[in-house]
Amino acid sequence: MNIRQSVFGEIAIRSGTVVLGIELGSLLRRLLLFDTVIVRSVRLREVPFLVRVLGRTGFVTLLKSGVLKLVCEWTGIVTDPQTNGVPNLPWCHFSFGICNIAHRDDVLRSELISLQGVPGLGNVERAAMEETILTRLVRPKPEYGNQLLAQLESDLRNNAPVLKETISEQLTAQLGVSRPFAVTVEETGNRIFRIASDLPKQFDLSEERTHNIVKSAICAVGQIDQRIADMEAYSAITGFTEEEAPLLFGKLAGIISPQNPDRVEKQFMRVIAIAGLPDVQNRRIDVEQLLKVRESVECREFRAWLSGSLESSDEQIAEMVKGVRNKVGTVLHGNVGKVMKFAAITAVGLIPGATGLVAGPVASALDAFLTDKVFPNSGALAFLATTYPSLFVPL
Repeated sequence: MNIRQSVFGEIAIRSGTVVLGIELGSLLRRLLLFDTVIVRSVRLREVPFLVRVLGRTGFVTLLKSGVLKLVCEWTGIVTDPQTNGVPNLPWCHFSFGICNIAHRDDVLRSELISLQGVPGLGNVERAAMEETILTRLVRPKPEYGNQLLAQLESDLRNNAPVLKETISEQLTAQLGVSRPFAVTVEETGNRIFRIASDLPKQFDLSEERTHNIVKSAICAVGQIDQRIADMEAYSAITGFTEEEAPLLFGKLAGIISPQNPDRVEKQFMRVIAIAGLPDVQNRRIDVEQLLKVRESVECREFRAWLSGSLESSDEQIAEMVKGVRNKVGTVLHGNVGKVMKFAAITAVGLIPGATGLVAGPVASALDAFLTDKVFPNSGALAFLATTYPSLFVPL
């Protein structure tokens, strides 16, 4: 499996563990842009919403096809163990363990009782759907937890720079200030780590406050390790913000950032907005049509075109519009015209070195060629103009 063609992450709209809905637009973009979509589920509480927007048959079809997969795990790192609320170790000493949930299968099955609220879903069909969901859940290897724990401990033993980075972030978040400081890690016993620093002196902190800041930083390191462990476990790339990239991937940020699925998803949203196509929220997806579209030439060409348009800024597009809008507007009308106009403008904007003063005349010379010869036969244009809108059916 090509990790760059598989995406892993949540789609839930939630408050804590209460799921209020799903990000249908995000789900659809991922289904169109990636070969495999792996959803990190919140206790399977997205399932009724998925059934409503995909249809009973459509949801099961996507699961059975392997295009859509669900993951529901509780594995995590325990930091700073306590007994009756009292820390087991002195300040700034830490040991770690792995936690999980008891009676996992029973918990998951009880969560699927929510399917009873789906209109038109009879008992027999619901029972069959429950079994399909439970038997097709994707799970990490048994050694996942131990490998995650070993990675965090290795980061500490090796005084990984990411620890200092996370401490610095916590200082900024909690104190509103950060300045140079020293920190070292010593393994004082078997898997017991002492974090020594000059934080109390530099920031006038008590031992307890120092301990809590360091603890928060270590938890952040653990979360970073877990996200990377998830990518390895599920052979999928996970989305992250540009601000997270340096911390999340350290020296690899420059290599991994271009693979960030969020970049291409945001570009898709941008294209849809400029093209004037409708929002997908509160719509229902025709799964049979979706599976056909995913295999179409138009979809493949659109993916390639979208990836190539990532560096075209809004400012460049706006500048291009000034030069060609009027002429293209007299030739093209309606929603399809809007899409074609955007495609032509963006294509000119992608010419290396093009700026407002240079690209304006170029657009004037090329706009007829682009609209008459290139884009009428463009798979990317066809995808935007006809294929994408064909995915939706009335609720």
